[in-house]
Amino acid sequence: MVLEIHNINNRGNSSLLDTYTHSAARAHSSWSNAVVYQVYPWTFAEDSDRQPQLGHGSIRGIEERLPYLEALGVNAVWLSPFYPSPMVDGGYDVADFKNIHPDLGTLEDFDSLVRAARRRHIRLMVDFIPNHSSNAHEWFQKSRRREGEYDDWYIWHPGIEGENGERQPPNNWASVFSMPQRQARARGEMEWLRDDEWTPPLPAWEWDEVRNEFYLHSFAVEQPDLNWSNPYVREAMKDVMRFWLDRGVDGFRIDAVNHIGKNMKFPDEEINTAYNEEWSDNPYDQIIRHHSCNYPRTLHEYIWEMTQVLKDETYEHRDLRIILEAYMGESDLRDIDAIAPEVASTFNFGSLMASWDANNRKIQMDYYHERLLREAVPNQVNGNHDKSRLVSRLGDESARAAAVVSLFLPGMRFIYNGEELGLADAEIPEDRRMDPNGLRDPERTPIPWDDSLPNNGFSNAQPEDLWLPVNHADSHKAVTRQEGDNKSSLALYRAALRLCHDLPAARTGKYCSLQTDNDQVLAYGREDEGTGAQLIVLTNFNHEHAIKACVPESSFVIGEVVLSSLEVEQKNQRVDVRVGVTLAPNESLVIVRA
Repeated sequence: MVLEIHNINNRGNSSLLDTYTHSAARAHSSWSNAVVYQVYPWTFAEDSDRQPQLGHGSIRGIEERLPYLEALGVNAVWLSPFYPSPMVDGGYDVADFKNIHPDLGTLEDFDSLVRAARRRHIRLMVDFIPNHSSNAHEWFQKSRRREGEYDDWYIWHPGIEGENGERQPPNNWASVFSMPQRQARARGEMEWLRDDEWTPPLPAWEWDEVRNEFYLHSFAVEQPDLNWSNPYVREAMKDVMRFWLDRGVDGFRIDAVNHIGKNMKFPDEEINTAYNEEWSDNPYDQIIRHHSCNYPRTLHEYIWEMTQVLKDETYEHRDLRIILEAYMGESDLRDIDAIAPEVASTFNFGSLMASWDANNRKIQMDYYHERLLREAVPNQVNGNHDKSRLVSRLGDESARAAAVVSLFLPGMRFIYNGEELGLADAEIPEDRRMDPNGLRDPERTPIPWDDSLPNNGFSNAQPEDLWLPVNHADSHKAVTRQEGDNKSSLALYRAALRLCHDLPAARTGKYCSLQTDNDQVLAYGREDEGTGAQLIVLTNFNHEHAIKACVPESSFVIGEVVLSSLEVEQKNQRVDVRVGVTLAPNESLVIVRA
């Protein structure tokens, strides 16, 4: 395999950030008002023509449901992994970065999906997994046998000699997937631990009997980390990006991007003395990650390289975008967002992680929008395939309020499939679990397209053959049921997204922090500088009582309520925002100048 290596000038870290910050922005990116719908391909929809029905989703099934997404108001779709994979980690253990899992379809099916989406003005964003591959990948098999240039495509180490003469891992780096350790201890499998001792995390190193060395795996044992310090690896991964861009995709969601930045001197990580098993069920959090990931000296350079693929002259006529998954501190996220803000930004997980109360939500929102660079495209997210569903975290009514708060904020709005239906987490029998951690299956169950038996319109396969079982507790939330209910969760999302398209303030208005006279009511505004159009979003965080609140610094006095999170559409309801607006418990209102 011969790869062209593009030279990158060595720069100090501070000059790098200076260069990033002053890069030229792509003016008026169409992504600045995108509604991005995340599809989990394995449980979204099986195409009706497939015979026999296999019990999991398909690429053709996604294409069949494009009219539903268009009616919802979606103009971009993010596809979670669809690559060939042993499926140890839901497809994030990739065995071939340039193909389709045969159970999901073919490259021809993918090309058809691209064309069909484009006809409906829907862009496609695909999951890109740069940190690791499957241990079944050809690259890893060649690397473990030390074949030619692939010798150091992964991170290998001979280890150190232990007290008993056996080889030991070179440091204390731990696997993110250490949650099963807590479960094992609960089963009584770690009797040697004292009650006051922490549960040990799983090491991030695995001994390989073929190569006789340890390899690094930040996640599952079957997901060896690629060696991004090798320029040939970087070029191979950028070539993967070009492969999908050339097939018509419009962007990438970059998985676990902070893990590609490592200190290749392999020092031990610092122990987190503040760790408490009551607030974290993952022993991985016992270490503070400075070297095993988040390492800025390498991370910033590698991200910069990936962003340059989108800015290549081959694609300069296209509006392409990267969204970066990185669970890091706000200051670290700010540094990453400064790398290439005209094409790339990190997920706004602050809104996802913040507790649901008016004060914390306001602090998070204000800080996030204050720190945004002028060239950046903000984003809003309430859930994804790794987090408990919004309804299960907040309850039905608060989830509806959270949707309104999120959808009317500036930037890209992310909706996880089923979120618009108000789906809840499912109870998954132990023998049906697919997640190696045993935790994330409840939010990944099939979409209920109708309330028919046995599988709510998702598939005609036998229930026991489904990749994950249907959550029959949510059968009453099926699409066909909600389409006939003008106050349903689906009706709310459709009405909100229609307003986001129709109202100038919601399309292009800047974020305005507003105060209310009640600490349980959150307010923010949007103001379009060109037209002067304005709107206010008011949300009552009290679960039991109606509250009357005023917005003394509002730029208008008499407003019209155009949306309620509880009642959905409102007709000609006039309010005086400076005298006070009454909100029901858990209600969010959108108000425009009358």
